This record gives sequence, C-alpha cells and structure tokens, in this order.
Amino acid sequence: MIPIQLTIEGLYSYQKRQTIDFTTLTSAGLFGIFGSVGSGKSSILEAISFALYGETERLNAKDKRSYNMMNLKSHSSYIAFDFENFEGKIFRATRDFKRNPKRFEEIKPATVVFYEWIDNEWVPLDHSNAEQLLQLSYDNFKRTIIIPQGKFKEFIELTPAYRTQMMKEIFNLHKYDLFDKASSLNSKNLTELNHLKGKLSVYDEVSEENITILKEKLDGEVKIQTEKQATFKAINDKLQQLKSIKTDFESLQHKKSQFIELNNQKAIIDQKKTDLALYERVYKTFNQLLIDSKKHESEIQEKSDQLLKDKTLLQHSATELLKIESAINELKPYVDDLPNKRLQENDLGFIAEILQFTTDVVKLKQRTINGELEVREVEQIVNQLSQTIKETEKEINELTKKQIETTVLINIGDWFSKKHYLVKELSLQEEKNNQLNNEIQLIKNDLINDQINVSTFEEDTKTLNDDFLQQKKELTTKLQSYQVQQELAHFTHQLHNGEACPLCGSLEHPEILTLNDVTSNLHEIQNEINIVEQKQKNATEFATKIRQKIQKLTMFQDQFSNENNHLEDLKNQIVQHNTTFIWTEFNAGNFEDFQQKKQASFDLAKQIESKNKFISEQRSTLENQQETTEKYKKALEKFKLEEAEKQAQINQNLSNLKVLDFADFSAFTIAEINHKLKDLKVFNQKTETDFNLYNQQFNQLNTQIQVQKASIISTEKQLFDLQKNLEALNDSFNQNLIDQNIEHKEKVVEILGLNLNVEVVRNEIEEFTVAYKTLNNEIQNLEAKLQGTFFNENEYLQLQKDVETAEIELKITTENVTKTNAEISRLTKAFIEKKELLTTLDQLKKRAENLKTIMNLFKGSGFVQYISSIYLKQLCDNANVRFRKMTRNQLCLQINENNDFEVVDFLNEGRTRSVKTLSGGQSFQVSLSLALALAESVQANNKTDKSFFFIDEGFGTQDTESVNIVFETLNSLYKENRIVGIISHVEELKERIPAALQITKTDEHGSLIETI
Repeated sequence: MIPIQLTIEGLYSYQKRQTIDFTTLTSAGLFGIFGSVGSGKSSILEAISFALYGETERLNAKDKRSYNMMNLKSHSSYIAFDFENFEGKIFRATRDFKRNPKRFEEIKPATVVFYEWIDNEWVPLDHSNAEQLLQLSYDNFKRTIIIPQGKFKEFIELTPAYRTQMMKEIFNLHKYDLFDKASSLNSKNLTELNHLKGKLSVYDEVSEENITILKEKLDGEVKIQTEKQATFKAINDKLQQLKSIKTDFESLQHKKSQFIELNNQKAIIDQKKTDLALYERVYKTFNQLLIDSKKHESEIQEKSDQLLKDKTLLQHSATELLKIESAINELKPYVDDLPNKRLQENDLGFIAEILQFTTDVVKLKQRTINGELEVREVEQIVNQLSQTIKETEKEINELTKKQIETTVLINIGDWFSKKHYLVKELSLQEEKNNQLNNEIQLIKNDLINDQINVSTFEEDTKTLNDDFLQQKKELTTKLQSYQVQQELAHFTHQLHNGEACPLCGSLEHPEILTLNDVTSNLHEIQNEINIVEQKQKNATEFATKIRQKIQKLTMFQDQFSNENNHLEDLKNQIVQHNTTFIWTEFNAGNFEDFQQKKQASFDLAKQIESKNKFISEQRSTLENQQETTEKYKKALEKFKLEEAEKQAQINQNLSNLKVLDFADFSAFTIAEINHKLKDLKVFNQKTETDFNLYNQQFNQLNTQIQVQKASIISTEKQLFDLQKNLEALNDSFNQNLIDQNIEHKEKVVEILGLNLNVEVVRNEIEEFTVAYKTLNNEIQNLEAKLQGTFFNENEYLQLQKDVETAEIELKITTENVTKTNAEISRLTKAFIEKKELLTTLDQLKKRAENLKTIMNLFKGSGFVQYISSIYLKQLCDNANVRFRKMTRNQLCLQINENNDFEVVDFLNEGRTRSVKTLSGGQSFQVSLSLALALAESVQANNKTDKSFFFIDEGFGTQDTESVNIVFETLNSLYKENRIVGIISHVEELKERIPAALQITKTDEHGSLIETI
C-alpha cells in the first residue's frame, strides 16, 4: 500500500479540516512527522487504520470509541484516505460520524463508503472491505505497514508458540496442517474396507464352472426353441391364407349392400343437379340488378330526408342572425368609451397603492425605533458571555495541570488487565489439563476393560476376520457339495429306460445311483454360515468402536502435550509480565490504589469535560447572540431602505395619474378604492367580452348560412341523378326477363330465395357420382377374384386352435431361453464385479498402510512447526543483513532449538545470550531489522513493486553513531523501492529527514499540520 492523501476533521486534537499530501513525502523515500508529546502525531496513523479497517490501537468498540475519538469542540468527525494498492489501483476510504445535537455524549454510527478512481472520477464500491483491497488483515497490517506505539518489539518478545501461530496466519501455513485430513481419510478408508469385505461375502457362489454349466443348458433350450418356431410359422402361414379369403367374401357382401343404398339415392341427386343449373343461371343474370335497384331506392329516400332537414336549418339560422345584429348595435356606444374607462382603472390602482404606501411608511418608522433599542440590549449580553468564557478557560487550565496523563493510565490499566487475563488463563489452562488427563484415563480404562492391546489391535482384528472368512469358505464348500447331491437325486428319479439321460443322453440306465435326502444337511450348513456371518458382523462393529476410541485417545494425548506446553508458557508470561511494571508512583501489587488514582483523574476529566461543555454552550449562545445582533442590524437597514423606496413610489404614482385627481379620493379607504376598481374592471371586461362574442357569432352564422345554401343545391342535383339511374336499372331488368323467358319479377325473387350453397351442392353431386362408379368397379373386381374359390369354416377354426397351441409351446421355450440367458448374464456380471472388488480390496489395504505412515508424519502439528521454523530462519537471515550492519558486526540473531530468538555476541567469542539482555537502543535495532524483514516477506507474497512502512517510536534510544547507521539503512531502502515514514518528538532529527510534517497543537484551533 502507498498513501496518497489523508483528510481529517474533528478527530482527537484535529479540530479543523486539514489535508496531508503524501505524494511529496513518499517521493523522498524517507520522511518524518515531528511534534511535541501529545501534539497528535500518532493520531495520523490511527486515522489511517480507522479509515481502512474501522479499528484503532488505543480504543475499541467497548471504549466508546466514536465519542473519545471525536474532538470535544467538534460536532462531527470526517476521515478520507486515498491510497494505491498492490495492483496499482487507486482507492479512497471515507468515514464520518456526527454528534447528537441534543445529547452531547451520543455519537451517531459512522457512515463508511469506499471508492475507486476510474476514468477520472470516484466510483463507489459495493463493499467496505479493506482486507480484500490490500490482501492484509488488520493484525498483519499493524505488523507490516503501520506499527503503532508500544507494538514495535511485539514480534521479538512473543513466545515461540504465539510466534509460530503468527507465522501460520501471516504466511498461510495452516495448509500444511494435514493430520486431521489424513485421519479423516484413514477412517473413511477403514469404513470402505470393512464394507467391501462384507460385500464380497455375497459373491461366494459366483464361479466360472457355474457359468459353463448354464451355457451348456442354454444350447439345448435354443435348439428346442428353433424347432418350435418352425412349426408355429408353417401353421400360422396357412391360417393367414384362409383369413384373407374369408375377408374378401365378407367385403363383397358388404359392398353389394352399399350399392343398393346408392341406387335408391340416384333420383334425388339428379333432381338436385337440375335445380342447381337453374339457380346459377338466374343468380348470374338478376342478382346484381336487384341489389343495385334496392341500393338506389334507399339512397333516394335518404337524400329526400336530408333536403328537407337542410331547408329547416337555413330558416332557423337567418332568424338568429337578425337577433345578434340588434345586440351589437346596442353595445357599440359603450365599446367606443372603453379607452377612457381603462385610464380610470389605472388611476384607481395608483391611488390604492399611494394609500397603502403611506400606511407602510408610518409602520416602518416605528419598527426602526424599536429595533435600535433591541440591538443595544443584545450587544450587552455578548460582552457578558465573552467574559464568562475567558474565566472558565482559566479554570480548565488549572485543572489540566493536576490531571494524570491518559496514556499513562491506559498503559497501567492495560498492564493490570493483562496480568488478570494471564492469571485467569493459567487457572483455566490447569483445569483444562486436568479434564484432558481424566479423559485419557477413562479411555485407557475402557480399553483395559475390553482387554485391548493397542499395539497389536489391528493384527488381532485381521487374524480374527481371516478366521471367519476361512470358516465361511469351508461351510460354503460343504453347502455346494450337498446342493450337487440334491440335484443328482432329482435327476435319478426322472431316469426311465428308453428315455434320454439329461446329462449324458444315454437311453439305457443299468445302474441308477441311489442317494440319501440331504435337505436337513443343507439347512444345518446354511444356519452355520448365518451364525459365522453374524459373528463377523459383530466383530467388525466392535473393531470400529475400538478404533474410534484409539483415535480419540491419540488425539487427547497430543492435545494434552500441546496444552501442557501452553501452561508452562503462561507461567513464563506471568513472570515476564511482572518485570515490565515501570511506573514508580504506582504499586504493582495494589490495584485498588491505582483504581483510586485513576478515578480521581477521571473525576478531574469530568470536571474539565463539564466546563468544556459549559464553554461550548456559552460559545453557542454567544454565536447565537452575535448572529441576532447582525440580524437586527440588517433588519434596521432594510427598514430604512424600504421607507425610502415606498416614499419614492408614492411620488411616482401621483405623477402617473391621467384622468382622476387624488384629492377627490383622499378620504376613501383602501378597501373602498379596491371595490370601485374591481367593479369598473368587471364592467369594462364584460362589455368588451360581450361585444367580441356577438361579432364572432355574427360571422359564424353568416358563414353557416352560405354553407347550408350550397348543401341544398348539391343535394337536389344528387337526388335527380339517382332517380335517373334507377329508371335505367328497371329497364335493364325487364329486358332480361324477356331474354330468360321468365314471366315476372316475383318468379326471379322466388328462385333466388332458395339461397343455395353452390359449392356444397356441387361437391355433394360429384362425391355421389364418384362413390357410385367406384363401388360398382370394386364389386366387379371381387367377383372376378373369387370366381371358382371356396371357404371352409371348420378348417379355419381348427387352424386357429393349432396356432394357439404352437404359440403357447413357443412362448414356454422362449421364456426358458430368456431365463437361462438372464442367469448367465447375471453370473457373468457378478463375476466381473467380484474381480473388480478384489482389485479394489487390494488397493484399499495398500492405501491403509500409506495413510498410517502419513498420520505418523503429521502427528501433533509437527510438520507445520517444521515449516514455520524454516520461514522463521529465513526471516532471521534477512533481518541479520541489516542488524549486523547496525551493530557494526558485533551482534547477530539466531533461532535456537525451541524456535526462540537468541543473540550471538561476537565480542565474547560468539557466545549466545537472551534478547532480553539487549539495551534499549539495541532492542530498537533488532526490532527494526525484524520488522523490515517481516514487512518485505509479507509484501513479497502480495507481489508489490513498491512497499510502504511506518515507524512510530524508537529513535530516542539511539546514540549519535547508531542513529547514523539506522538512517543509512533507512535511506538505502529507497533504492529497493521501499518507503519509510517515522514519527518522533526528537527535534534534532528534522535536519536529517529530506521531507517532513510539523504538528503543532494550539489551545484555540487544536492540532495544525505544516509541511517543512
């Protein structure tokens, strides 16, 4: 991640909105942020963390974070952070939250929006997940990019167990913890193995010998089936021939019956044919003439009615025109006087305004006098409020000097919290170890009660299972032997001299084998097999339960070992934690004394907060009063301006009067003037509207009369033409009656009244003719075909019975062949499945051995710890490149057999010692080297070209020479595309940093940012 820009407002000591442009700082490769203690340097890093993750190092959600982060003089907080991620994309994270105006301590939830810079504009994202954009969790972000105060030495001071856990999280080493997966695969494999062994037990009867016997049986059945098929075909063919002759005789009789019916209908069809010809001739000659005549008669009647209606309307329009002309003549004198009336309207309007403006001027003068008095009163209140605020600020300064620093209280509180946590964890861990030990003893006792030897359990189980299989095999062999005897006994009972033997085919049987009945033996053997299978099933279920207990025992033993290591680690942590209490004015063993001092400091803070709240209220009141003063002054100026404007308007209106004199109306009220004006406007408007309306109606009627006259002339001409055409149609119709030799018009109407459907009738005639001829031809053909042929009904019935008998015999032989074929297919398929199952069984046994080996390899997370130690050693080697340079090759780091850090001291014959023996400056050097190496490793996983790193402590512990070496190291990072920012209150470092920010805290405006 590379920072681009940060904007903050109302956050901690930053009261006003300020923006940091990181582009100039990051381009220098090394930059600093300087300021006195408490000026707000670390708040910049907290703003970045909070904008991205909604988390801060000093405060969490339980600490009323939003309230404590917001500046006490502010009513809202805002953070906007622009940055470039590992893919080179630019994003913006924004968070803002506001104070409830009615309840000072209540902060409304923060609004969070993330944006991406696309095509020169900020496009909102559909999520606010910084981990997705940076590929870093918040914890790893603190360890690799921004390291807060107090966390710089965290990595080197972690215990091996916690450090291994951290390495697993940062480098995703969980993927190498494969014991659970291997154990799951082993259980699954054992289940499949037992299931497969049970499955194989049902394939004991499947063998190649049984399949061969069935195939020989099938050959005999197929031969019989072929013979039966030939017999059935010969009988069936003869039956089909007789069936065809029978069908022809029956068809001939049926067709003769149909022909008689058609002969009876022939006279009716001939009459329809004659009627259709007459109808078509009359329809073609007269139908259209009748339609046209009727249409002309209708139109003549319609036009006659229209002519009468138009003449009536013309007479009515002429009468209305005379009335309108009379009304226009009456209104004309009033219309001519309208210009003078309009001038009177304007003058009355001006007179009403003059009277209104005169009243307004009197009111404005009185309001001006009252406003000047109120302004003087508000100015006195403003002076009193300013004095009260100054006195309260002095009281706050005195209380602040007595207050203990919040950071000190927080650090001590954290120390006590961690101590309480460690003591509680130790108690819980001891209880957990006891529970695990009890679980282990319970399982061991169960195994002892079940007489189980864990080391030989699998071999014993296999031996027992082999015994069961051997017993089943021996019993199955006996069962098959008895089954063969039973089948042979069945065959011997069916042997008779002169009949073929089903086995050898011989017709003579001189010595028939005599066998005993073995049915009871078969039942006994089958019962024994069932008993063995039940014992095998019980043994398998018991073995499965024991395996689960053994796996559970192994798991608990591994867990107990890990938890025991954790218990020892907690004890060491408590001892080590007790040595970190550095506050001399407090007692590490007296938590109540700390609570009392903390409460006293909080009481002072509440007093300060109360007085700050009082100041805020007074300032708010002051601002309101100042705003009121300005508002009153502006109102006074407005009153005076309005008074002058209205007086000028009065003079202007007096000069605008045309026909009326203001003196004649000075005694009238404004309402009376407006009433007169309203009446005059109504009269003038009505006069003008009525006159225009009458003129419009006069013109419309004039036009309408002309149109009506033209319409009457046109209708009379159309009526004459229609009557002439009707006469011509009647002449043509009479001539056609003569030509068609029809007596009169009524006869034509009668024929057309039949309304025949020509197509339907014609189709009916044609269909009858075709059917008549076709049926006659078919009868003649059948008679020719059957000439000299005879049909015997008894022979036909006998053949039907023979076919049914042959069909039943064929069906029986076919079913036998099908059953034998199906049995051969079943046994063949089962034989193939048995071979596949045996192959799979062998594979599962080999896999079980391999999984056992794998489980031993991954037991107790040993492989993960091994991988973690490799990563840790690589990290140590990378850190030593810088650490040795910083210590002038006097010291270096190494990892011991417990995966803990040690220091190699080359000034003392290369002997090793604990990192706790390092001085404060040396601790900073080794922590910086490890932090840089860790950051490089994590960011290398993200494949970033550039990386950014922020340090918030440590330089005050270095001497001049060490500072030179550290700065050479940091400057060299720029060549490796590494950007480093440092935070310090040591002013001497400013000269050595190429680019920096100066943070200054003021009482009035809070913290201010300046680029130096």
